[in-house]
Amino acid sequence: MLNDIITGIAKALGTTFGSEFRVYKNDVKQGFTEPCFFIATLKPEQKPLLGDRAIWRNPFDIHYFPKDGGTNEELYNVAEYLMFGLRYITLPNGDMLRGTSISYEVVEGVLHFFVNYNMIVNIPKELPTMETLEIDQHTKKG
Repeated sequence: MLNDIITGIAKALGTTFGSEFRVYKNDVKQGFTEPCFFIATLKPEQKPLLGDRAIWRNPFDIHYFPKDGGTNEELYNVAEYLMFGLRYITLPNGDMLRGTSISYEVVEGVLHFFVNYNMIVNIPKELPTMETLEIDQHTKKG
């Protein structure tokens, strides 16, 4: 499910900014092309709810690397677009998720945009099955 959320974020970034910005989902050792986005998963967690349900909290840090050390003005403009563009994302199966706990900061010329995509899931529970069943059935008067 986490990979589906990352795909949804990448799709929303493409819709918001077009094809001029590259989106990286995996670690890049060297040679990434700026300006670009990098989608980082922070620390996903699962908390149980009543019954067979649980809430999955999926926090993300979307880095924006400007071209040639952009200005803070550029970074703040990108952050504003991200505020609107990542409010809702669409997963590959068509489901929509709402972003929560949205915030951002600029650290050493790189924009860090933080957003959580939480979901409540039903945890499948295996029930024991019967191995054999014999029924002896007759009519009442016959």
